[in-house]
Amino acid sequence: DQNERHEKNKDQPFQHGDGWGIAYLEDAELKIFRSPKAVYDDPQIDQFRNLPTRLLLLHARKASKGHVELRNVHPFQCQFHGRRYVFCHNGTIHDPLPFDGELRPISDTDSERLFFYLLSGTQAQPSPASMRAKLAALNRYTAANFLMTDGETGFAGNWYTENPNYYAMKLLQRPGLVVVASEVLPHYKNDNWKKLENRDIVSIRTDDLAIKID
Repeated sequence: DQNERHEKNKDQPFQHGDGWGIAYLEDAELKIFRSPKAVYDDPQIDQFRNLPTRLLLLHARKASKGHVELRNVHPFQCQFHGRRYVFCHNGTIHDPLPFDGELRPISDTDSERLFFYLLSGTQAQPSPASMRAKLAALNRYTAANFLMTDGETGFAGNWYTENPNYYAMKLLQRPGLVVVASEVLPHYKNDNWKKLENRDIVSIRTDDLAIKID
C-alpha cells in the first residue's frame, strides 16, 4: 500500500494484511507456501527473497469474503483433467459461481469458487476465450482480477467494474523477464510499464516468455 496512490488509499492506509502466499516452480513442479500472517510482519518471507525460479506468483490478501485463516489464503490449487493449477484473485464476486462437481473447495471464499468456475466445463487447458465467456456472464462483482498457471502457461485477467486506479494491472517486459502486478514494483519503477486495459486477458508461456493479450 506504499507504491501507488489509488481510490482505496487516497485518504487512509489500505493494507493487505490478511495472509499471504507464494507459488513457484522448482524444477518442473509447482510449490506453494501460505501464511495467515500479514506479509509485511512475517519473517518467513525472507526465505523466498532470492528464490531461483522461472515462475512465481505472489498474493497478499485483503479479506472481503471468508475469515482470516490459513484455508482462505491464496494461492489456491487443484488437480483438474490431469493438470495442477494454482490461482490468485483480487476483488469480490457476489454472483453465484457454479463449478464441476469433481472440484472440492477447501475455503469459504468467493476467490476459490471463481477459480473453479473458470476451470469448469473445459476438457483441456482453459483458454482466454473460455475464461472471457465465463467472466462476461458475471453481473455483480467489484473485480475478477486473477493470476493462474499450470506451470507451463500463465494467465492474468484484468476484469473490474470500479476503482480503475486500484484494479488496473500493469505489465512489464524486459529481456528474460515478464511481470504482471497490481502495482508498479519500486525496484522497477523507472521501467516502461504497460497499463492493461479492462477485460484484457494475458497469456504468458513459461519456457520462452512469449506473450499474447486477448
